[in-house]
Amino acid sequence: MKVGSELDGVSAMQWARELSKLPEGDFTVVFFPYSRKRGMASAELVVKEHCKWRRQMPEERISINPDNLLLFTDGNGEPRMCYRILIRYMAFSQDNYILHKINWL
Repeated sequence: MKVGSELDGVSAMQWARELSKLPEGDFTVVFFPYSRKRGMASAELVVKEHCKWRRQMPEERISINPDNLLLFTDGNGEPRMCYRILIRYMAFSQDNYILHKINWL
């Protein structure tokens, strides 16, 4: 994948949400996974492709503010979540999946 420009985190979340409404719209997210059991993030980045933004499911009980999370389904349709602050790159179908570095500050 090619690396493109920087993108602020709020705009990236908005793009992910809006693109997910389109039949052919999806995104790729690259992040450090966080283990609540161990209380720490992994040192290795995880790449999830062909993701769609989703809402919190009724059976999900999240003890943290959902605004701090990106809730999505991966390319296999599995529900996933990650802390937004741990997202490093995102790519979108609208620009041929060019990776954008996500700036949260």
